[in-house]
Amino acid sequence: MASHAVGDMEALLEASGISDDEESGDATFDEKIRQLVIAALAGKDVEAATRQEEKSIAEAKAELEREEENINGMLGGMEGAEYVGPRAPTLPAVERSMGARDFTLSALRSLGARVSPQADGIYVAEQNGGREFIRFEEKVDDVFARSTLYAPGTPAFSRLVSSIIATGIHRVRDGDTNPTKQAEDIAKNWVVSFNGSPESIEIEEVRRYYEGAALIRVRATVAHDSYERLVLVPCSPLEHYVVSGRSGVARVPDVIEDVSSVGVKAEEFVSVAELDPGIGEFSRFYLERRAQEMASANGDARKRKKLEDDFTPRLDMTIVALDGTVHRQVKMRVHYKLTGDHRYASLVCVTLCSGQMSDAPPLGQCAKTGMTAPSDCLRQCEISGLPVLRHLLVQSGVSSRWALPEHSVVCSVSGQRILSDEAELSAVSGKVVASSVLKTSALSGKRAEPEHFGACAFTGAEVLASELAISEVSGKPYRPDQQVRSVISGKTGHRKEFIHCHETRQPLLSTEAEQCDVTSVLVRPGVLQCCEVTKKTVLPSELERCAASGKKALKTLFVTSSVSGARILERVAMRSAAGAFSSPMEARYCTWSGRRFHPDDLRMCALTGVPIHFQYVTPDTQSRLQPLADLLHGLRRTADEPDLWQMIATKTSNALHGRRCKIESARSSVDRRYLAVCSEVRTLLGLRLHYAGLLYSIEDASIVGRIALGKRTSKGWTEANP
Repeated sequence: MASHAVGDMEALLEASGISDDEESGDATFDEKIRQLVIAALAGKDVEAATRQEEKSIAEAKAELEREEENINGMLGGMEGAEYVGPRAPTLPAVERSMGARDFTLSALRSLGARVSPQADGIYVAEQNGGREFIRFEEKVDDVFARSTLYAPGTPAFSRLVSSIIATGIHRVRDGDTNPTKQAEDIAKNWVVSFNGSPESIEIEEVRRYYEGAALIRVRATVAHDSYERLVLVPCSPLEHYVVSGRSGVARVPDVIEDVSSVGVKAEEFVSVAELDPGIGEFSRFYLERRAQEMASANGDARKRKKLEDDFTPRLDMTIVALDGTVHRQVKMRVHYKLTGDHRYASLVCVTLCSGQMSDAPPLGQCAKTGMTAPSDCLRQCEISGLPVLRHLLVQSGVSSRWALPEHSVVCSVSGQRILSDEAELSAVSGKVVASSVLKTSALSGKRAEPEHFGACAFTGAEVLASELAISEVSGKPYRPDQQVRSVISGKTGHRKEFIHCHETRQPLLSTEAEQCDVTSVLVRPGVLQCCEVTKKTVLPSELERCAASGKKALKTLFVTSSVSGARILERVAMRSAAGAFSSPMEARYCTWSGRRFHPDDLRMCALTGVPIHFQYVTPDTQSRLQPLADLLHGLRRTADEPDLWQMIATKTSNALHGRRCKIESARSSVDRRYLAVCSEVRTLLGLRLHYAGLLYSIEDASIVGRIALGKRTSKGWTEANP
């Protein structure tokens, strides 16, 4: 494959010792052939030299074949290799506008040379005191052998082309002969058309429009290749124009340094250049090639970036020639007079190539004078709606609106002229005043001058001074629609000076009210009640009547009975050990202590069946009277009230149906009204012994409750089965 990349002729010449490097000397291939021909014509023996050259060529061919075999052995041959890649670009053929001869003659003349023809197609170019003979054919007479050949590819022709394309050549015509005078004449004629008197004209803006064609050189390049085309682009004045100031009326110079000064917009050529068939085909090929090469990068980001940069076509455009005409559109401010000394100004626009006014205010008629004038000289009366000349109107000093004088008045406060719909009559003075000056009463809605107003001292609302009332409480002015009267003293004032009774909602002064000692709310006198316990005066809703004592006191002093749910004062209630309460009437007596207790604290004695406070009960679950249990178990042998023992024994014996009884021990109760008694009881002729426990009332001289009968063992006393 690589061997075929080497041209056969170049390889032969190189192998035979005739290379391009020698073409500058006398041993070039052409020179050697010429020398052989001259020698043959001169009768010299050239056969040996010819054979020598043929031998050299034969050896070169053999050497070429050997090298080709070596290269194919190392890199492989072309057999079976096919091109795989984007379709090669199909570039359009080059179309020349003139031949080499016409171009050369025209180019030399454009550079300032005087060119005149000579005999046999020879021309002489004279410039700066020098002469040069030029020709366009290679074969000429020996007389002109030293003339310069101008043909495509020759150095002289290439230098001439470079000189011509180094700068743009433009042919731009100025379509306006005298722009300033022409524009002013059109504007003055327009002013005269409605009987105005022109005064001065100011040019504010000039637009230069370019119409014609532009020749651009478009060069598409990639890292290793480029393609260049000349593209002719038509230029429409709708797209190619430039806006400038007064300088735009100057004539187009002969030398155009900046094409934008004549209205050409180079950026508009980009899309045209991209649509050129040759440029588009070149770009298409390398964009497809870029996609192919980047796909083979195998995820190498640096390689992909380099391939993208190398194969992305970039366009470079240069405007090499313009051929067209420049026209102008001038925007001016025209100053003129109407009806005497009244000056006006209008902004107009004229197109010089047509000599017409392209943009101007439409003409209208003044409804007051009937005069025709531009619409920007007219203004609508804000009251009547009629269009009139502006100098006939007056301006409102308040709103800056305009109206005819007959629709205006003078404000009596500010002295300014205002429009009739901006004025009102004062409700107090009856004068004409600007609406923006008048104030509105928050009470009656009447409008008047500010000096007739006062402010409510409590709300800040502004009302007429005649509408204000004076408070009998503070002496301050207030609006009477918010007046309140005290139910106690009858004084009147603003409602913010009063309070309302918390109970009756009636208004009164804070100094006339009484304060609840608990809630701190204020009420009218006679509403509060006295707590019979704390003597505080409070709201009736804060008091409650005790179910036990009948007293009314603060609710916070009450508790609820856990027995009946009744509300009672804590100070008279009975409190249980667990914190429950009951009334004194619901309390129960403890037989052993003689005191009243909460029913929850009493236990029924399992021995005698009488109620006893839990502090005198055994800690077991049988709830026995602790002193009596100690006597029965023999743990204590107290001998209280021994004088009563015989009588107690007799009563016990009677209760046990005549059994013999003997008191063993007795213990007095807390209040010494009862005795806990332990008695021996013998049966079966004194052979069986039991111990009886009972509770004896000293006052009543009787046994209280039942008698517990049992035996005493090593484990203590146990009750016998009945």
